[in-house]
Amino acid sequence: MTESKLMLIYGQERYLIDKEIERVRAGLGRNCGAEPEVVFIDADELTPEQLLEQLDFSPLFALERVVVIRRPSWLGKTRRKAAKVEQLVDGLAAFLSEPIPGQVVIFTSDEDVSAHPLMKKLAKVLKKTACVRPDAKGMEAWLRDLAAGLNQPIAPQAVRLLANSGQDMYYLEQLMRKLSLQNGPATITEQDAAAELDQQPEISVFKLTDALLNRRTRDALMAYYKLLRQGGHPTFFLYMILRQYVLLGKVKDYSQQGLNQAEIAKKTGARDFAVRKMASSAARYSWEDLKRCFELFLEADTNLKQSGRDGKIVMEALIIAVCTGQTH
Repeated sequence: MTESKLMLIYGQERYLIDKEIERVRAGLGRNCGAEPEVVFIDADELTPEQLLEQLDFSPLFALERVVVIRRPSWLGKTRRKAAKVEQLVDGLAAFLSEPIPGQVVIFTSDEDVSAHPLMKKLAKVLKKTACVRPDAKGMEAWLRDLAAGLNQPIAPQAVRLLANSGQDMYYLEQLMRKLSLQNGPATITEQDAAAELDQQPEISVFKLTDALLNRRTRDALMAYYKLLRQGGHPTFFLYMILRQYVLLGKVKDYSQQGLNQAEIAKKTGARDFAVRKMASSAARYSWEDLKRCFELFLEADTNLKQSGRDGKIVMEALIIAVCTGQTH
């Protein structure tokens, strides 16, 4: 079946979105008998003219090309001036309404943005794909398939625990690989799985940093309050948050230099799945945004070290400021 040349792939589970992009790429490769080029674009960092230049494609050196525009902020709420957004929408609509042979353009988003003016203008040529996280039974089936692929026995109780953990699918995939290496031929038990989940503060902090990177205020605050109930210390939370944003800045910089994700992982020492997630999150942050975040981190660090300051309140204020883009 011929793949649509213009797609919107949306959902909260980035693992599934990346798998769908890979399915499209692999399908094109089978059709043309060669490996398609895959290009990821941070549209928030480009002017309308620069974005159109990136999309302009001549199949002279590659038979097929997949262009992924990851979560552009202007498909949702944006601080860009209305005139700029209108110019961008009009230019893209005119350009994309007639698909270029050999090129597939994919927009990704956390939510269904088909009601956006751009998506409405392109409705006749746009294919929508929703990537919905499976329910508990679906997650259990997915985890059993993962275990089977690793030739790893796993107890049903462990499968249920992982399926209902609330962790994202990238994390669960890496956790399964880790447990497989640790256990070898022995069956992964419920106790083995529990030892690697939320009982460990650093894993809960991962939930907090993930919500912060994606500016989900409610999720970030819920993760933060859970950490407090576990007895975690605000100074440790700030350290972990800062470490993730340093990695975010490195991934953003290397991406703009043209390095691919494997090269970035090698340079930063981060795992491939962490680089993939950071590359997705980087589109949400301009360099001015990152500068403001580090100023907030410095302010929070100073406040945490001053006597008389309530560390819990300091961190709560920091979380809200980072998620909402406030400067105070």
